[in-house]
Amino acid sequence: MRSINIRTILIGFLFLSPSFLKAQNNASIGIAAEIGLPSSNFSNLSSIGLGVSVKADLPVAENLAVTLNAGFMNFFGKRNQLFNVQDLTYISAKAGLKYQLSESFYAEGQLGAALPLNNEQKKLFIWSPGIGNQFKLSGGNKLDLGIRYEGWTGKSDIFGLSKTNTKGFVGIRFAYLFSI
Repeated sequence: MRSINIRTILIGFLFLSPSFLKAQNNASIGIAAEIGLPSSNFSNLSSIGLGVSVKADLPVAENLAVTLNAGFMNFFGKRNQLFNVQDLTYISAKAGLKYQLSESFYAEGQLGAALPLNNEQKKLFIWSPGIGNQFKLSGGNKLDLGIRYEGWTGKSDIFGLSKTNTKGFVGIRFAYLFSI
């Protein structure tokens, strides 16, 4: 039931955000390709993740914006002669704050949820600090290159015991930003 509510909100955001963004000054929406490089224990399950995302930046002060981000990410499971790990596929929904440190360089932090598309997986809490740089193009549009550490924290049941663990990765985001 809860995942239906989150999905409804996500769909509403995607359809209603363009009309809301028109009222904002210097607001932008970006479409991105993403690469995830698993770290620590997560690298035992996957070597790489690929995905896409849509992110809106809604200015609330001169150098501060609220961010809304929806995405799809697939981590390809490792396969060898001993084991075969299935792909881990998630839809993510995040919100956060973005602070412009200079005209083009920024720092941001986001929180959210990762909703599994695999039946055996559970919902995960997302936390993500990052930095990035935007490069101006003609017509007011921009290219955005960002890098972040992203942690996906959740509980897993191992032999009847509940244990909290985090799947962490370095995320690289290449986006095309449209001024709205």
